[in-house]
Amino acid sequence: MYYKVLLMTLLVLPAVGGVLAFLIGRKSEKARDFFNVLLTGMEFLILTSMYSEVRRNGIEISVPDVMGTGFHIKLDTMRYIFTWITVFVWFLTTVYSTQYLINYKNRNRYYAFFLLTLSATVGVFVSENIVNLFTFFEIMSFTSYILIIHDEDRYALDAGKSYIGMAIGGSLILLMGIFLVFDYTGAIDLSDIQKEMALMGDIKYFIAGLLLTGFGVKASAFPLHVWLPKAHPAAPTPASAILSGILIKTGIFGIMIVAINIMGGDERISYVLTTIGMINMALGGILAMYQRNIKSVLAYSSMSQSGYIIFGIGLVGILKEDGYIAVYGALYHIVNHAIFKVLLFYVAGLIYMVLHELSINKIKGFGKYKHFLKLLYLIGFFSIIGMPGFNGFVSKTILHEALAEAHSITHSAYFTVAEVVFTASSAFTVAYLSKIFFSVFMYDNPKYQGQHKRFITKRALLPIAVLSACTLYIGLKPGFVMEIISEAAKSFGVEGTHELHIYSSHTVASSLKTIGIGIAVYVLFIRGYLLRNINGTIDYINPSLEWFSLEKNIYKPMILGIYRFGSKLFHAVDNIFIGGATKITGSIEKVLIKEISPVEIKRKLYMMVRGLDSAVGDQIDFEKITVRELILNARLRLNSITYSLFIFAIILSVTLLLLMLYY
Repeated sequence: MYYKVLLMTLLVLPAVGGVLAFLIGRKSEKARDFFNVLLTGMEFLILTSMYSEVRRNGIEISVPDVMGTGFHIKLDTMRYIFTWITVFVWFLTTVYSTQYLINYKNRNRYYAFFLLTLSATVGVFVSENIVNLFTFFEIMSFTSYILIIHDEDRYALDAGKSYIGMAIGGSLILLMGIFLVFDYTGAIDLSDIQKEMALMGDIKYFIAGLLLTGFGVKASAFPLHVWLPKAHPAAPTPASAILSGILIKTGIFGIMIVAINIMGGDERISYVLTTIGMINMALGGILAMYQRNIKSVLAYSSMSQSGYIIFGIGLVGILKEDGYIAVYGALYHIVNHAIFKVLLFYVAGLIYMVLHELSINKIKGFGKYKHFLKLLYLIGFFSIIGMPGFNGFVSKTILHEALAEAHSITHSAYFTVAEVVFTASSAFTVAYLSKIFFSVFMYDNPKYQGQHKRFITKRALLPIAVLSACTLYIGLKPGFVMEIISEAAKSFGVEGTHELHIYSSHTVASSLKTIGIGIAVYVLFIRGYLLRNINGTIDYINPSLEWFSLEKNIYKPMILGIYRFGSKLFHAVDNIFIGGATKITGSIEKVLIKEISPVEIKRKLYMMVRGLDSAVGDQIDFEKITVRELILNARLRLNSITYSLFIFAIILSVTLLLLMLYY
C-alpha cells in the first residue's frame, strides 16, 4: 500500500505543483523557483527510493470503472527506466531554468505548464491501460505546445502550429487504432491486447500501422518528423532539452510496446521499423550538417539519434531468440541520448543567455577562452559520437553488434546496406558536431576575448557538470546500467544468454575508424563545400533551405485540399437540408392552411427555431415573411457552432446508416 501511494504521488505531485507554482509566483518569484526545484527534487527522490520494490515485485494500481474503462497504472523495471530518466532530467532542467529564464516574460505560465507536462509524461510511461496512456499522451501534447510558443513571436507561433497540427493528426490516427483494438479484441490493458492480437489475422497489421503512426509523430520518425526542426529552435532552451531528451522517448516507448509486445516482434513490422530507422539516421545526419543554428543542428541530430533506437527496436523481431541484444542497445541508447543531448542543449542555452544568438556565423570564436564550457561541450561531443570511454560508445557498440548478428543470421544484402548507413550516419554525427566545435570554440575572433565569463553562473553550469559526470561514469562502468537494462528487457519477453563484450580491440578500432571518416567528411564537405567567402566574409551556407519540403510541398497542400473538399461537402449538405426543409414546410403549410392560419404556422416554426438559439430576435413581421425566408433567416442567425454540429450530425447519421445497411 505504501508504494502504491508513492506511485500515485509521482503522478499527482507535479500536476498539483504546477498550479501551486503559478499561485506562488504571483507573490514571489524567488519562492516559486525554490518551490519548483524542491518539488522536482522530491519527485526524483521518491522515485529513486522505489527502485528496490520495483525490482522485487513491481507496483500496480487498478481502479475499475473510472472513465468507463478503468484506471490502471504499473511500474516495472522497464517503465522505471523511462520514468527515472524523465524525472532526473526534469529536476536538472528545473535548476537550469531558474537561471536561463531570468529575463523571460510569462515565467509563471511557463513553470505551470512545465510541471503539468512532467505529470503527463510520467502518466504515459506508467499507464497499463491504453486509454489512460492516450489520455496522458494528449495532455502532454497540449501542455508542451504552450512551452514551444512561449516567446509568442511569429516563428514560435508558426512552430507551435506545426507541432500541434502534427500532434492532433497523429493522435486521431492513434485513437482510431485504439478503437479498432478494442473492437477486435475487447481488451484495453496492454498485456491483454498482446494475447488477443496474436490470434488475429492480417487486420492486425493495419491496426499496428495506425498505432505506430500515432506514436511515430512524437518519436520524429520519418516522414512524420517535420515539426521537430521548427519546435526546437522556437522553444526556450530548457523546453528544447525536454522535447529532445524526453518527449521524443514517449513516442519511442509507444513504438516499443506496439512492435515488441503487442505484435510480438513480427518480422514484417520489424523490417518496416529498421528501414524507417535507417532513413532517420541518415537523413537527420545529412540535414544536421547543413544547419547554421546550433539548436537546428541538435534538432536534426535528435531525429538521427532516434533513428538508431527505432532501428534497434526493429532488429528485435529479426534476431528472434537473440533479440535481447537489440533490446539492450535500444534501451541503453534511450538513456544515453537523454543525457548527452540534454547536456548539449544546456551548452547551447548558456551561449544564448550571453549573446541572444545561436547562428554559427555570428558567434564564431565565442568559446575559445571559456575553457570549462569548452570541456563540457567536448564531453557531450565525445559521448554522442561514440568515443571509447563515454556512454555513447556503449549503446552504439551494442546496437552495432545486434546489426552484425542480424547480418550473420540472414546473410542479406539489406543488412550490408544497413551497415553502410550505420557507419555513414555515425560519421555525419562527428562532422556536424565538429562544425560547432571548431566554429564556436576554436575560431580566433577578436570580438570575444573571455569578457562574457561573468554571465555564465555556477547555477547554470551545475546541471551540465552533473550530466557530464553521468556520461563518463556510464561510459567507464557500463555494467551498472546493463544490470538494470537486462532486468527491464524481460518485460519484452527477452533475456540475455551470454555476456556482451563492450570494450575490445575490435570495437574500439571500429569506433575510431568511424570517427576518422567523420573528420574527413567535416574537412572535405563542411569546410570544403559549405564554408564560402561571401562579400569578404567567410560564412557557412545552407542550400537545404531550397530543398523539397514535406511540410510545404505535401502536408500543407494536402490539408488545404481536405479543408476545401470538406467545405464543399458541408455546403452541399447545407443546401440539401435547407432545400428539403423548405419543401417539407411548404407542403405542410399548404395542408394545414385550411386548419390553421399561415401566421400561426410561421409563429410556431419561429418558436421552434428560437428554442435552438435564444439569440434569435423578436422583431419579425409574421404577416409579410414567407416560410422559406424564415428558415433562411434561422440558418443565418443560428449559433455557428450549433449549426456546424447539426450538419455534422446529419453527415454522421447518414454514414452510420450506410454502414449498418451495407457492412
